[in-house]
Amino acid sequence: MERLTATTLSILVVEDDEAAADLIREVLNDVVGWGATVVHDAAAARAVFQHVKIEVLVLDVNLPGISGIELLGLLRRDPHWNEPPIILMSANPGQPAVANAVREGAVTTFVRKPFDVDQLVEEITSAVLAHEEAAGAGR
Repeated sequence: MERLTATTLSILVVEDDEAAADLIREVLNDVVGWGATVVHDAAAARAVFQHVKIEVLVLDVNLPGISGIELLGLLRRDPHWNEPPIILMSANPGQPAVANAVREGAVTTFVRKPFDVDQLVEEITSAVLAHEEAAGAGR
């Protein structure tokens, strides 16, 4: 994927399943120009936003402590939040919070787990392109 800038696309993955997180990190870091950071809980995700400008958020719904949906609400109130594209993931798309987030446009897209890693790359690519086009149109 060719980006408008020469910088690395900063992706934060919030996934509590370590095997899934490692796979996602490996796949995303293999894409030229992408850099994925993986954390396993909401507290770590919030800390990353304090120090890194995140350009894409890949967020699991079922996290320890608070849900990914609840985390999203906290992040949106954070002064470091910059409205990146959000890829929401869950093995249970029937959860009311998931359906509401998708319906209300609180997330860019939803990926059902288990997923094909190529699908995740495609979803991120599409979300980033749409985000960049919308930002360009708003100038």
